[in-house]
Amino acid sequence: MFKEITVQRVSTGTLFKLAGLGLTLTLIPFSILMGFLALFGASTVTWNEEPLTGVTGLLASPIIGAFVAGVFTIFLGACMALGLWLYSSFRPLTLRVKVLTSETGA
Repeated sequence: MFKEITVQRVSTGTLFKLAGLGLTLTLIPFSILMGFLALFGASTVTWNEEPLTGVTGLLASPIIGAFVAGVFTIFLGACMALGLWLYSSFRPLTLRVKVLTSETGA
């Protein structure tokens, strides 16, 4: 069950955490998938415009994925922080959240 809450501002740390988790948990598995394809000869992993195939492509793919996720997190987190900061100066933000219930039922 979702509950609506209204907040004036969301902290920058929360924005970076959300962006970082979302990008890391999608881009790194995707890059590992591309590394498995490179293991079998596909030119899906490149470094310095050179395709990495075989074991080299498989080993480089998570590192490249983590780098890309980090760069995107910094850029998108900063853009989201700026945009939501500007939005918060005009009106509060309404969020829909799923509230955790404790095991005791309280």
